[in-house]
Amino acid sequence: MVTQKFRPLFSGQGVQLELLCRALLQQNIQPTVITSSYGKKTLPKQDTIDGYKVIRVDPSVFSGLWGQKHGTIFSAKTFLELLRNQAFDLVHVHAMTDAFYGAWGWSRLTSKPLLFEMTLLGTDDAITLLSTKHNFSKLRQAIFRRCDGYAAISPILEQRCHEAGLSSSKIRLLSQGVDVLRFSPSLYPAVREELGIPEESPVFVFVGSLIRRKGIDILLNAWIEIHKSRPDAHLILAGKNSFNNASSSKDFLSHQFKMLPENAASKIHQVGVRDDINRILQAADIFLFPSRREGFGTVIVEAMATGLPCIVSEQPGITDFIFGTGNPAGISVPQENSSILAEQAINLLANKSQMHELGKQSRKRALALFDINDIVLRYVEFYRVLLGQKNPDLS
Repeated sequence: MVTQKFRPLFSGQGVQLELLCRALLQQNIQPTVITSSYGKKTLPKQDTIDGYKVIRVDPSVFSGLWGQKHGTIFSAKTFLELLRNQAFDLVHVHAMTDAFYGAWGWSRLTSKPLLFEMTLLGTDDAITLLSTKHNFSKLRQAIFRRCDGYAAISPILEQRCHEAGLSSSKIRLLSQGVDVLRFSPSLYPAVREELGIPEESPVFVFVGSLIRRKGIDILLNAWIEIHKSRPDAHLILAGKNSFNNASSSKDFLSHQFKMLPENAASKIHQVGVRDDINRILQAADIFLFPSRREGFGTVIVEAMATGLPCIVSEQPGITDFIFGTGNPAGISVPQENSSILAEQAINLLANKSQMHELGKQSRKRALALFDINDIVLRYVEFYRVLLGQKNPDLS
């Protein structure tokens, strides 16, 4: 497994990769994660987490020199770490980073298969990767087209692969999954007590970095309307909310909170990045997620598995896949529309029977389609297909 950011450095894809690694161990497959240390000396170069190995490479020219992203060094060191471990049968690259090139080089040198997993529409989907122009775009395009397999975590990413002309036999729709035992309904959410939220108060929750792409501005604008209608309601924001001084995200977030009326702001609880997101979700009544762009939206499924009714911004090929059609297990609202988001939230809160029924349907669909123990079997099947193509004796 090759990824850029991994525990203890937070990323949504890193969390999903942890879950996949644990599930692979249950299938008697030994994964190893190769990731960047981001120049942090305190992180061990080699680690064992939950039974699988983690190798962190320092992407600096010299150890301790960090200030610029040394992508070429990260790529080269990834190649060397793969080369040192002759036991690897396959390399699975998560998202497009410079380490992709080192992994691809190792794959060609050793005749071992490379699986590339697309994670974010507009960033590393096939159309974007093959159309973005830069100094090395032709090289990247040539390498990308020669991957042995492509994993698309949502139908829209799968569609982009077909539109780009990639071989259908190399493409698999492999949606992300959740631990449906950990993310399950709870009758006694202690988080409310920790945050000082009265037991009888309605609680909304958002999970994700407090950045523009995740629609935090849309959410806070909707919250003003929700709070006017239900001044007893509370909003929990769980996700990265601290940014360095040079980050535009810091100014953006600060501006959004300055626009809030004081009484509405007083009912917002920022809990930051948490390891117990399941408990945060269990403390809520309704999940709100007005994200502008995702690759899949794992937090939506986590909320569904928890039995929460979900109101999210529509993303074709993602939200319709997650919720289903006909009698959807969630509510999709138009993009960039805080008024409709607020209206749906207020209406749902006022209709307790609808709210509870939607929560039941959410849990039912998460169990049926997004249990990580079922999804890992599809990954394993594709791994075997790729290995069989390289070595017919293994097929």
